[in-house]
Amino acid sequence: MLKEISKNLMCISVRNGINVYIEKDLLETLKPALESKRFIEVNDQIINTADIMGIFKASEIEDILKRKNGEWKCKFGTWHERGTTCGCWNVLGIIKEQPRSKKY
Repeated sequence: MLKEISKNLMCISVRNGINVYIEKDLLETLKPALESKRFIEVNDQIINTADIMGIFKASEIEDILKRKNGEWKCKFGTWHERGTTCGCWNVLGIIKEQPRSKKY
């Protein structure tokens, strides 16, 4: 998926399902144009501002795509494939909690 190397990436999510990724610095310069113009140019693409659903962190979009693909995130913050169980407690050297017996 996306790798955020040196700068924070932001995602302009458009109504037709297209996601345009830009650096956060560029977004700051686009903000005035988003408020006043009908069309803006981003990365050699023309976008109708009326079709923008939102502007999100790239990591949030990546998480949404993983969930759509059936992956799930465990309490240790690791993503797992659909149908698999978490073994992070073992890898991280954490003692797995034993089920408590019922006291009558």
